[in-house]
Amino acid sequence: MAGFILILFLFIIIALNILFFVLFHKGKLNLIVSGILMMLMAPVIQFTSSSLLLRYYDWGSGSTGEGAGYGAALLAILAFVNGLLILVAGIIRWLFTFGEKAK
Repeated sequence: MAGFILILFLFIIIALNILFFVLFHKGKLNLIVSGILMMLMAPVIQFTSSSLLLRYYDWGSGSTGEGAGYGAALLAILAFVNGLLILVAGIIRWLFTFGEKAK
């Protein structure tokens, strides 16, 4: 079940990336805004994935369940870095288009 939850959240992150870039190419969403949205969604992804992983954890195995926390933290870091890269790409694109308008 844990593998399914991790794959589901990775699929959600990939689907959000595709959605952000499709909206960017249509001119409806800026890359800077989409990067900030992805960075703000990192804690939401972390809390929901950790709660789901702990809910379906087999407590009878005698372990403490800290792997669920590590998995959720990894997903949150992945989402945050992904949002940070989108934000940096948006800022770089904005700087180049701002420089072209000044000429």
